[in-house]
Amino acid sequence: MKRILVLVCMVLFLGSFVSAEYSTAADRFVNNNDGTVTDTQAGLMWADHDNGSDINWTNANIYCNGYSGGGKSGWRLPTVDELRQVYNSAYGSVIKKTSVAVWASETNGSEAALFYYTNYYWYPQSFSPGARVLPVRSSK
Repeated sequence: MKRILVLVCMVLFLGSFVSAEYSTAADRFVNNNDGTVTDTQAGLMWADHDNGSDINWTNANIYCNGYSGGGKSGWRLPTVDELRQVYNSAYGSVIKKTSVAVWASETNGSEAALFYYTNYYWYPQSFSPGARVLPVRSSK
């Protein structure tokens, strides 16, 4: 009986950490209802959707620089670390997901980082099948 009681207490105790983690992640990303989502923890503003069609890295960079979501300017390609944070927390829920591959700002010669799930791979900047872009800017 004592073992069962201890087990129940442990489950309830650990469950409180899991629910706190989820509520924190949910509160972290705020839909601004203007085509943008604010990451209150990182101080970033994201487009609430990717560009919606295949795009190479060069055109992805141009797309971000000309993007005006929420009537704002100063948009850019996100870094791999920024994409990792948003993918683990909001991509597919607060931010509409239409692809699993998103261009990052990092380059290596004629290659650029293409982010998949929680990792990235180097692809030629001319590559486009299945590649999208998700603009980001400072939330200030």
